[in-house]
Amino acid sequence: MMEKCMNEKVRSYIPDDLVFCILSKLPLKSLKRFTCVRKTWSVLFENPTFMNKFRTNFLSIPHSYYNDTSLLLQHKYVYECDSYTTCVSLNLLSGERYQNRVKLDFPNPFKEEEPQFQILYSGSITGIFCLQSINSSEDIVLWNPTTNEFKVLPCSSIYSIRPYDTFQPIFGFGYDPVNDDYKIIRNAHYPREISRHPVWEIYSLRRNLWRKIDIDFPFSFWDNDGLYMDGICHWLSKCYDNDEHYLVSFYLSNEVYITTLIPLDIIFEDKDKYVVARRLLMLNGSLACFTGYEYDDKTTFHISLLGEIGVKESWTKLFVIELGPKIFPVGVGMNGETFFLNSDEELVYFNICTQMKVELGCVERKPYSTQVIIYKKNLHSFEN
Repeated sequence: MMEKCMNEKVRSYIPDDLVFCILSKLPLKSLKRFTCVRKTWSVLFENPTFMNKFRTNFLSIPHSYYNDTSLLLQHKYVYECDSYTTCVSLNLLSGERYQNRVKLDFPNPFKEEEPQFQILYSGSITGIFCLQSINSSEDIVLWNPTTNEFKVLPCSSIYSIRPYDTFQPIFGFGYDPVNDDYKIIRNAHYPREISRHPVWEIYSLRRNLWRKIDIDFPFSFWDNDGLYMDGICHWLSKCYDNDEHYLVSFYLSNEVYITTLIPLDIIFEDKDKYVVARRLLMLNGSLACFTGYEYDDKTTFHISLLGEIGVKESWTKLFVIELGPKIFPVGVGMNGETFFLNSDEELVYFNICTQMKVELGCVERKPYSTQVIIYKKNLHSFEN
């Protein structure tokens, strides 16, 4: 009987090093759920040894999203000739540390002498870009650089009744895998004498039309520098009534949204330091919030990951990195590759895994906006 009890006790015991090895390879969402299994597991995020293992595995385990991908560099800058004109340039990055650049040409769907389009911050979705005219927010084009095919989107049915100067920012562009469709969600701001409430519209490539959607986002401010992942468009929002910050996640398949409250210790981790940057970026297949603080001639970035949409407690600060002053995050590659733009207009490559920093040289002219985009080739036609 004693021997039987001893064998059962041995079988139920798992050494800590084996636990660390297994749990440190789990996705953040699964790991958060497993912390309720044992009391010792509930404090894993406070264990430096375990967290080092988890960080290493998180960055070193390749994510399938990055298979056969390239990186593109987009600059928006002001070109001074007879008048100030906003222009956009696009370059393909290559080389061991992305030191090589090849300039790419935008399509010219409206036969303009020099097209003035910008790629949305949501980036490339299965190889398709959403371009919006800098001169007119109503001019939108879907572009496949692989086939050099483009699709000019029709005007909204309500465009004719709204004033010419009404601005319509796009908050999300992405692929709806349930309906095999590409969709765009945008917000139209009417003058107060016409409407006190913003109007939200969604475009479907399959139907080739815009339609109004009856949805009311309960927020006072929206940041449309969004992010697309797995059929969901994300962007940051703030409610001025209670000063709370949210992540808004809009599902393209059923066209509903879920909000995730962002804890104040992520938005303002140190009130004595000045917040200089906040961006949503995808880090090795996970949604990450980059928050930068400038202090004593350096910028410290806190990188927090979201484990589960709708769960405030699933936000986890995973990395803290220190870089030079006045530096802004512009994109992320694979396995911890991050890109920044510094005050000298230089593109900076920083690898979170190795802590290697490489200055890639000055960018073209002086941009007021820079973005590094993950791109994957797509041989399919819009007509298929």
